[in-house]
Amino acid sequence: MRLPFPLPPLLPLAVFAPFLAAQQGEPARGRLREIVVVTGDVFDEPTAARRGLARLVNAVHWQTRQDTVRREVWLQPGELVTAEQAAELERNLRALGLFAEVSVRLVPVGTAGEVDLEIVTRDRLTLFVGATASHVGGVTGLRASVGDSNLFGLGDRLGLSFTENSEGEFRGSIAYTDLHVLDSWHNGTVRASRTDDGDGFGLDLRRPFKHLADPLGYGGALRHEQGEVDYHRGGESLAQVPDRSAGLSGDVTWAAGPADRRRFLGFVFAAEQHDYEPATGPLGPQIRVPGDTRSLFAGVRGDWALVDGYRKVAGIDTIDYVQDLTLGLSFGATVGARWRDEDGAGAALQPEVAAQASWAVEPFTNVFVHLCARGGARWDGGEAVGWQGNAGAWLFAMTSERNTLGASATWDAVEEQQDLPAELTLGEDNGLRGYRARLFAGAARLRVNLEDRWDSGVELATLRLGTVLFADAGWIGEREALAGPWRAVGCGLRIASKPLLGGGVLRLDLAKPLDEVEGESDGWKVSLSVGQVFTFGGNASTLGVR
Repeated sequence: MRLPFPLPPLLPLAVFAPFLAAQQGEPARGRLREIVVVTGDVFDEPTAARRGLARLVNAVHWQTRQDTVRREVWLQPGELVTAEQAAELERNLRALGLFAEVSVRLVPVGTAGEVDLEIVTRDRLTLFVGATASHVGGVTGLRASVGDSNLFGLGDRLGLSFTENSEGEFRGSIAYTDLHVLDSWHNGTVRASRTDDGDGFGLDLRRPFKHLADPLGYGGALRHEQGEVDYHRGGESLAQVPDRSAGLSGDVTWAAGPADRRRFLGFVFAAEQHDYEPATGPLGPQIRVPGDTRSLFAGVRGDWALVDGYRKVAGIDTIDYVQDLTLGLSFGATVGARWRDEDGAGAALQPEVAAQASWAVEPFTNVFVHLCARGGARWDGGEAVGWQGNAGAWLFAMTSERNTLGASATWDAVEEQQDLPAELTLGEDNGLRGYRARLFAGAARLRVNLEDRWDSGVELATLRLGTVLFADAGWIGEREALAGPWRAVGCGLRIASKPLLGGGVLRLDLAKPLDEVEGESDGWKVSLSVGQVFTFGGNASTLGVR
């Protein structure tokens, strides 16, 4: 496939992979003799012998089984393997989120033209236990969760959570994910929930693309939910629409082309049913609630991925954990039609289109830029009756081994004239630190974040400490007139640990709002969570459309 415009003058790293491997004493390619897998616990034996906490962590952790790792390998003895394939497998294993460290390399075996594939991993702690409490707007809330994401060392995940507040609202859920269903490349999730509004159930089964030469991926999902859609003003839910919904969806996609120039063609379908009750709450009379609705969507999707190279870095979104960046261009589109039948409004066949484009590039050494845009629309009788779009730009400059400057700017907009009205929110929960969660609401928003991230070099009992200075600004309202800006500045602490958190970062921020909001305090606000406010891949804490 040829583009109608030239790509920027990058030097694809994949071109140099064989040369670099040879320089490091590793063969660039060879006939595979054997696959050697070595897995390690969270802490090695000498560390566990010296530290009681390390022994405790190992005791409550299931060490990953070698068979769990082997199921991720698509290469077979007797095949020709390359250093690029070894690097791809290393990225895939790291993306599982099970390991603190992963190394995959080709090892010469003494016979000309033959190599072993050596895979060495060290686990991270996958047990999670948490509890939080809050008091906002006179409402006290409690949240608790417990689970493990490497159950029995199989890479399976089991999680339980429960939330409740002083107004009698509660939600309990349990979910189980099988990484290798029946020892295959399929993964599946089953989940069940109970709320004060009713029960919910979901089932997902997917066979994803496992490697860059994989020709087929497909999946399906079934769900049933009883819940409420909330509408917020001033950080509080002032309208609730009970919604009993059910859905069935599926897709199948074929891929072709070389690893760095992949083409995808697929078919998707989705069937949904929504049964609504009248809106409640002080804002309820202002919320348009449609009649009970049934819909069926079918469409065709095409995607292209043009990979210019991969980078292993630390210090952008993590501190000492290796992060994989994929550089290049991707774009795709889905074209289809939705049959929609609403009680009281009749049935109609509506064209629907969605598209996305993403570009990640390293224009200068250790300077990384990511641009992304996506959107979709639905028409009825020639007029757009629902659409949404967003665009973002992220810039990271690694000025030294321990310092990274980061900037993020994102825009979102949404409109819905037939289904329930869509709402965007803005506050501490999605990147505007210093202001309450969901304090502002509207149909469009713009958010800008600047951060100066430092690795202090301090390590305490496997904990790596980092600091950050930041400035946030946000605008929200209608598309024609965004209100704002609301601005804040502050500082924060970042805590990382490869054995305990893997690629995660514990974020503790102290923010000072710079603009007055009626009825709100202008004092310093504290926020605590896992994950950066924004990352190279996008905004990690955006709630999106509500």
